[in-house]
Amino acid sequence: MYKDKVAVIMSVYKSDNPIDFNVAVNSIIRQTLKCDIFIYQDGPVSRELKSAINRFRKFNNIFIFVSEENKGLAYALNYLIDSCLLNNYQYIARMDSDDISHKNRMSIQVNFLEDNSDIHVVGSYCKEFGADCSLAEKKLPITHNDLLNFSITRCPFIHPSVMFRTSIFYNGLRYPVNTKYTEDMAFWFILLDLGYKFENIPETLIDYRMTENTVLRRRGFDKALSEVFIRFKYMIKFKKITVKNVSFIIGRFVFHLLPPNAIKYLYKKMR
Repeated sequence: MYKDKVAVIMSVYKSDNPIDFNVAVNSIIRQTLKCDIFIYQDGPVSRELKSAINRFRKFNNIFIFVSEENKGLAYALNYLIDSCLLNNYQYIARMDSDDISHKNRMSIQVNFLEDNSDIHVVGSYCKEFGADCSLAEKKLPITHNDLLNFSITRCPFIHPSVMFRTSIFYNGLRYPVNTKYTEDMAFWFILLDLGYKFENIPETLIDYRMTENTVLRRRGFDKALSEVFIRFKYMIKFKKITVKNVSFIIGRFVFHLLPPNAIKYLYKKMR
């Protein structure tokens, strides 16, 4: 491993599909910019998935870590970040175990960060696929100020599309592990509060896999309560208290408690 290379971090666990996992990893292997890949097996997995993981052990730029028990996504990502920090990577990119990175994704994001030294985290648009509610192109705000305002009621990034400057992790910053299913959103707020700058590249750089479970994972009281608490906390802290923001946050709380069919309908019609 050499200075200035990109490390890509990915967690895989028992519910992942071996074929989708294989496609996801190969989309990183085939990048126009060579990357090292750090994979964390989060607890026991099926024989088929274990076999798919082990097939990548022959690559000298893929590093696999195995936990005997499921620790959760935030723990897995923090473990991989710690592993990356033992080496001289300039950038750390996220990737999910069932999505597909376009072959020039890493080179575009690295070039962007090289040209914009004030930006610390960069994401992109995505193409959704695999479910009725999938969008041909999911767009998010681009500039930092727009993302700051947007973050009060919506997530500013498509999580598996982001690339970080490794330097933001040097002082011990990590994904919070004490939240209910909102580790990425909580982390974005922490970074914004500390003055780190965000931007999205207005290009589709990943294909984001949607399933029925993707939508239904957003359902539940614990999820709703965790999200509304975090959003209200930072709405107040960032002095973004408006009728519109309060209404949106309350609306998101209600959304998480709706029956599955209602959630699917609204997710398709109101994004």
